[in-house]
Parts: sequence; C-alpha cells; structure tokens
Amino acid sequence: MDKEIKDPEGILKVITALFGKLPAYIVNTDKEFPVKIIALKNKALIINTSLKFPNRDRVLTVVHNGSKFLAHFNLAGGDGNGIEILTPVKIQITAASRQGTRVEASQIQTGMVVTNIINVNDVSKAIGFDDKKVDTILLAYRTKLAKAFPLSSIFFAGRMDNRLRLMHHYDKDIFIVDRKEKATASPTFFPFDEYLRIFENSKIPDNYISEICVPIKYKGYVHLGYVQVLSEKTLDFEVYKQIQTFASAVSRDIISTGVFQESRDVCQVMDLSMGGISFIHAPSRSFSRSVTLNGTILFDLNLDASKKVTIRGIIKNIRNQETNFRVGCQFYNLTEKDTEILEGFLDVGKEEEETPKPEGMESQEGQEETVAEENGGAQVQTSSESEENIPSEETLDSSNFVDPFADALSDNFTDPPDEPK
Repeated sequence: MDKEIKDPEGILKVITALFGKLPAYIVNTDKEFPVKIIALKNKALIINTSLKFPNRDRVLTVVHNGSKFLAHFNLAGGDGNGIEILTPVKIQITAASRQGTRVEASQIQTGMVVTNIINVNDVSKAIGFDDKKVDTILLAYRTKLAKAFPLSSIFFAGRMDNRLRLMHHYDKDIFIVDRKEKATASPTFFPFDEYLRIFENSKIPDNYISEICVPIKYKGYVHLGYVQVLSEKTLDFEVYKQIQTFASAVSRDIISTGVFQESRDVCQVMDLSMGGISFIHAPSRSFSRSVTLNGTILFDLNLDASKKVTIRGIIKNIRNQETNFRVGCQFYNLTEKDTEILEGFLDVGKEEEETPKPEGMESQEGQEETVAEENGGAQVQTSSESEENIPSEETLDSSNFVDPFADALSDNFTDPPDEPK
C-alpha cells in the first residue's frame, strides 16, 4: 500500500491535518520516540527533542485510520539545545503495524485497573466556573507567596494567556537568572530570546531582572495556570525548586476539592503496551460524558498495589460487548516519569509473555492487523481496507481545519545550528 507525497502543497496539507493533532514520534537509531510539536511556521515544522542525531535528516511519524505517515525532513535551524526547525521533503504512507509488544492483563495477574477518567475538555471547563473552594485555596496560597516574594502572582483561568500558552508549547518552565546577562540562561528552561519577546510586551518594570514561572498542571498534563515570581536581584536554583514544589501543592489541593469531575468507575484492563491500552467500561453516565471516539482523556492506571501512573490517551475505538464497552486508547506524549514506570513494569511482564506458540498457530494479528485503534483494542483490518483510510483531498483540505499550531514564533526565530559532529 506504500504511497509517497512529494508535492510541497500536499505535504503541508498532511502536516497541518495530522501533525500537532495526533501523537507524533521521531525516528532515532531505528526506534521511535515521542516528540513535542511546537509550531508550523513559514512552511517549516518546529519541534522540541532531547535526542542527538548523526546528521540533518529527520523522520517523524503519525498513525491515522490504519495508515502510518512517515514525514521526511531536513534540519534547517534551531537553538542547538533541542529546539529544531525542520523543512519537509516528502511523506511516505504505509500500512500501520502495532508498536511494541502487547501484554494481556491475564498474563501479568496484578489486577490492573483504570480509574479517575476525565476528558481533557472537561478539565478546562471545570476551572472556567466560579468555585468557592478553589477561590479559598488560591487566596491562601497567594497570601503565603506574597509574604516571601512581594512581586508575585498566581494565574489560574480556564483560558491560557500568552505566557502560559508559550510554556505549554515549549513544555519548559521559565527560569531567568538575569535578563540582562544571556550567559546565565540554561537550555533546560524556556528559551532566553523568546522570553525577551514576552518581557517586551509585558508591563513588568525594567528593574526586575530575574523571573521564575512554573506552570500549575492537572496531574502533570493539562496547564491550568502558573506561579510567577519576579525579583530585582538574581534568583537561584534553590528558589526555583521551592516554587516548583509550591506549584505542585497548589495543583494537588485544587484537585482535592473535587472540582474536576473524574469518573468513579473502576475499569478492568484487558491489554497493555507502551503504545496503548484497552479496558472494559460500564455504560454509566460518566462513560457517556467522558468517552468519545477520537477524544483525549486522562486517567490513572493502577499497575499493582504500589504502582500507579497517570496516562493521557486518544480513544481510537469503542466496541459494544453486550453489557459493557471495550475501549481502545492510544497513549499521547506521556510524562518522562510515567513512561519510565510503564517501561519497567512491561519489561517484567515480557518474560512471562514470550512463550513459543505451536507451529502454524502464529497469530495473524502480527501479519494482518493494523492499528486503527493503535495499540488500544482488538479491531482488525487488512491492508486493502487500510488503503481506504488514507486521507482524501477533501479531508486534507486545509480550509476544513483550524491550524493546530499556534503562531508563537517570530520569523527570525533562530539561526542555523553548527553542523553535527
């Protein structure tokens, strides 16, 4: 089913329609790793990755309707610290295949369950309403923060301001030691030059040279607001860690109010891989509210009595099983901490799972199955069916889509990096 798109206009249509909306991965040493898409600017894709590459070639992938899109790029610029500007060359389309090994829940026998499901749209909606419990918590924390740092604030709203939007895109905290000394900037944090552009458009007095701004996140994923501290003198890393802990405490206490309507259902896990999960959900009111096809959800995955991870995923299929529903979910840019826990857990289960099958009984799943549900369920498609799922010209018509990439970067964003050594 392999196809190739070389037409520049066609390539941009695919990138606009799929990248930034679906989980994207970058290929390095024949393996795929999650990659952060920041923006599409001047016909170039801007990404953030901590990986090192031997040359300027880049390949990014997404899966859509049983087809895998491999977008080939050239490195055109960046900051040399993870931010890269990529110009597209071509896109290959192949039949998608399952990522990694899927482990059946019965093979591990740890009683894996999914709890606290919530649709990400409901997270944002929840903080858009006035809630006395939340207001009380914010007032207490603002008072406490102001005692230590006179010029400080806690921003918390259902809609992002420009500062929060940019921190979300870069997925980095702001830690400016000295705004007037670029040498003090660290690539670990928000880009220094981008911060200067924010500062120029702000109403912050020029005598404040140091800033720490840490997002308040719902379980590490959804940006709810931020804690901001400004100073006329340089702030050190110890202060940054204190503000980081402070922001986590604000998030924890707000979640504990129950303002976010998480599902109380306990769902049995059917199978699990590094790419996705499938679980059984009863036909409850929370199911109708939270679980929608192609919707993005957050939930707690209880691996065993002592291990729990918070997962963000896109629902790829919902299958009616008479009294219940089987939900297939593809993971979407998990946090580094949750990824490490999940990898360690699945590595333990692999030895039990890799039992040789009788000759001739090898699963057709590995030969014919594509990932219409991408690691999430049991839906099967053949290659011929998958060809029908390649986005049509009408589907890829950019006029039918709202551009998923925020126009956050200036035209002269960065200079080309040095040639890789």
